[in-house]
Amino acid sequence: MSDINEQEGGEIVDLDNCSKKKSILIAAAITAVLGFVGYSYIFLCMHYIIGGFAAAGSFAKQHKISFTAGTGAKLGAVSSFLGMLVAFAVFAIVFYNGFSETDFETAREEILRQFYEDGQPEAAEFAENLTLEQVRPLVVGVMLAAGSVLSLILGALGGVIGSSVFKKGPLAR
Repeated sequence: MSDINEQEGGEIVDLDNCSKKKSILIAAAITAVLGFVGYSYIFLCMHYIIGGFAAAGSFAKQHKISFTAGTGAKLGAVSSFLGMLVAFAVFAIVFYNGFSETDFETAREEILRQFYEDGQPEAAEFAENLTLEQVRPLVVGVMLAAGSVLSLILGALGGVIGSSVFKKGPLAR
């Protein structure tokens, strides 16, 4: 292994000496910005994969090194998760302040109509008793849980892909 490192770059790079902060912050910003594009969620949450890929690419370019898939996965997962938190915070603020009681009633009427048409009167009765104050924390909690899981898994995938694509020098270990 050390022969390969010495042949490729003439030196052995210690991964612990390479700062990851800048790469993670750049990729988190990319993930957060793309998180505001509605189509990114429709297309299998691609912004998380792109964020992980960007973290690996930025890290490889900044330090002119190659690194393992495990390191790429860590960079991608952390950066996508942080980007998700930023986008989620904005979503939560907008959802709590921008979704009025009138909007809620309109949405609830449509849901009730659909439940009755589908032959689910129990679900419709349950939905009739819900208030906006009960629904907000539920929606925010589900979004946070789903976003956390998806950002970690898909960000890691993007980081793994990025670590295999961006080979910029000696293998850091």
